[in-house]
Amino acid sequence: MRKFFLVTAILLSATAAHAGFDSTVADAGARAPQSAPEASQPSAAQRPDASAQAAQREAMIQQKMAMKKQIMMQRQMAMQREMMQHPIRTRVHFAILKIKRDIRTALR
Repeated sequence: MRKFFLVTAILLSATAAHAGFDSTVADAGARAPQSAPEASQPSAAQRPDASAQAAQREAMIQQKMAMKKQIMMQRQMAMQREMMQHPIRTRVHFAILKIKRDIRTALR
């Protein structure tokens, strides 16, 4: 049951993020009806400027890099635990991977 709620929460947050939820937009009932065709295009005050978009893009890039760094650190810690628990098996495993990599590069 816990997994279901976790998956639901992740799905809803991903959906909201994908939809670009903006909390500054007024609800639909409070907006004035648009009668003129030129009113359908957003005014300059409503459009986000290039610097705001660039700042948002930069923030997303930094967040992605931080997540990659965290994942890399988790993998490194897991590898260190594996080396401490099974040192011979881990070394043999990496030796086999190195041999496979060398064979693949030789056959290219």
